[in-house]
Amino acid sequence: MKRKYVILLHTVFWVLYLANNVWSSISRAILTGHKSTLLNFPLFTKYLVVETGYIIIPLACFYAACLLVAPQITVKKSYGKAALFTLLTALFIIVYRYALEYYFFLPVLGFDNYNGNAWPAGRYITNILLFYFPSYFIYGLMYFFITDWYKNRHWQQELEKEKAAAELTFLRSQLNPHFLFNSINDIYSLTYQQSDQAPAALLKLSDILRYMLREGGQDTMPLQSEVKYLENVIELQRISTKGAASINFNIEGYIGGQKIATLLLIAFVENAFKHGILTDPENPVDISLAATNDKIDFYVHNKKNDHQKDKTPGIGLNNVHRRLALMYPGKHRLVITDDAGFYTVTLNLKVI
Repeated sequence: MKRKYVILLHTVFWVLYLANNVWSSISRAILTGHKSTLLNFPLFTKYLVVETGYIIIPLACFYAACLLVAPQITVKKSYGKAALFTLLTALFIIVYRYALEYYFFLPVLGFDNYNGNAWPAGRYITNILLFYFPSYFIYGLMYFFITDWYKNRHWQQELEKEKAAAELTFLRSQLNPHFLFNSINDIYSLTYQQSDQAPAALLKLSDILRYMLREGGQDTMPLQSEVKYLENVIELQRISTKGAASINFNIEGYIGGQKIATLLLIAFVENAFKHGILTDPENPVDISLAATNDKIDFYVHNKKNDHQKDKTPGIGLNNVHRRLALMYPGKHRLVITDDAGFYTVTLNLKVI
């Protein structure tokens, strides 16, 4: 909460506290006056001054506890200073209350809180230290500990959010160069072979990069945009294999404005293209996506290429695991089956 709102809240509380005490004192005066005392401006002014004088005591107790004593205990670990501030606060209240009642209220306002029966010093001090002082002092300590816990918790949550946002930005920056590197290699091969498909592949890559540059920096995108992106990637793969790739991409359900983490699904598709057999019509790469308004199911199945020279897993799948944990905590289910001949990914997401 902003500092100005905290100050306003405290001010409103103490004003209401003062108003309640003034009204209580006036009510007692009227009732004990046996109808001879009536509500009037002098009576109101008298008790407003009296209660304003008395309110300094709980104010001193409360704010000395939360501003002076509690920080010494929890922050600075200076228990000696905490004890010293507690003692000074108690002495201030004793001296202040005695001076207020016997050197101002009684001679100036004619207000006697003890009906002419002056208290001995011992009883006076005992009453303040055992009944008056502890309550508001403890309230001040409790207020500090509760607000300090809340501030630390809020600060920790903000720190975690900032850390997660920074990590997501880093993960996205990893993904884009990875895909770019693979695609350029494919187009380089087409160019080296002097394939007529090279210009079309380059144009398709241009469309893909345009999407990545314009939209890839956002945390989420409409599902239909991500599907279009996947279609372009798959088409680029078909071009790079001169149409020999056996890839099935099936879409079911409603594909519209549902939000999905940007560039999330491409890692699974890239992994299938990189480590799978793409040119076996008997075992095509199967990619399917089914969606409703509140969930997305994604599936990739491919036959593994045992002769794949590049055995490194790459950054893609490690990347997507972390992004799922950050963006879909408790809202996703990822099952990866890696057996002797096939690799299967099943991803279930709740729409965010």
